Amino acid sequence: MKFNFEAVGIGSVPFKDPKTACRVICDNFKDIPFWPQLPKRSFLENMYVQYAEGLPGIVCDEEKNTIHIDTSRVASEIESVYSKYLDGDLEFFRISEARAKGLYEFLDHAASSACADAKYLKGHITGPVSYGLFLTDQNKRSVIYDKDLFEVLTKTLVMKARWQIKKLKKINPSVIIFIDEPYLVSIGSSFVNINTEDVAKKLGEIIEAIKKEGALSGIHCCGNTDWSALLKSDVDIISFDAYNFVKEFSLYGADIKNYTARGGSIAWGLVPTSEGINKETKKSLAERSAEAFKILSDKGVDTKNISSLVSPSCGVGSLDEETARKVIEMTAALSGKIKKNG
Repeated sequence: MKFNFEAVGIGSVPFKDPKTACRVICDNFKDIPFWPQLPKRSFLENMYVQYAEGLPGIVCDEEKNTIHIDTSRVASEIESVYSKYLDGDLEFFRISEARAKGLYEFLDHAASSACADAKYLKGHITGPVSYGLFLTDQNKRSVIYDKDLFEVLTKTLVMKARWQIKKLKKINPSVIIFIDEPYLVSIGSSFVNINTEDVAKKLGEIIEAIKKEGALSGIHCCGNTDWSALLKSDVDIISFDAYNFVKEFSLYGADIKNYTARGGSIAWGLVPTSEGINKETKKSLAERSAEAFKILSDKGVDTKNISSLVSPSCGVGSLDEETARKVIEMTAALSGKIKKNG
């Protein structure tokens, strides 16, 4: 596997109509189309609620737009969840259509000629660290601090990733699953007391499951983090916000060199997913990209020959539709320009 600056997306889009979302994605991300998360369509498509089905003690209130774990129910439900996990019952951990209308529309769309030339199909799962910090019990205590709940949460995400891969592979044998981890920016801060070895272990568990299913694994973090742990992991693709944090990422030059030398790929988030996109042009983004590549080249990373992808810096689900379309189209255009310029 070696990528040549193909365009890839992160996941969320602002469209409410899944057909429109799939059409825009497949028209622009021809090599690696992805199924769209539609958070503006329904609270159930929030990146945490979307993967909550099957968790022991889960309480989802659509009227109040809240989700939490009721610990009084966990003891009576956790054994059943583990039993389904040990039995390999992927259907128990399925993502229902109500929570991922974009996925089901994409499966139909991709099965048509619309994605006939796709090299890969991409899916995504919320990472265990971000999920564990976001999701709380009824006392507002994050699940990540409860050993048993954090463990069953990770196992649930493993199964949902495997279920996705099975579905996507029916259409295309080449699949990528990104683990979305925005909360990795909190690792090492004084506000979050997490053992980095535990973080690596939980992420490794999901990475291993994805690879065992014959798919490529990716991790996306849209802020700055301690990149050394990810660069030393077995993940196939590391996706980072190269528009805002390339200098910070370059501080790990030696680890990046080792990671890419053993075949690791980098997804460069070179297109901003903010109002900043309105001040950029194809030319300015190409120039900024060249500067980003030079920063890593100066650290000894052979940016011309490593396996690379081009992406937005993050998902576009919080933007308005017009701005999101611009980000998507600019990503596709930048990919083509970088390929052309070699």
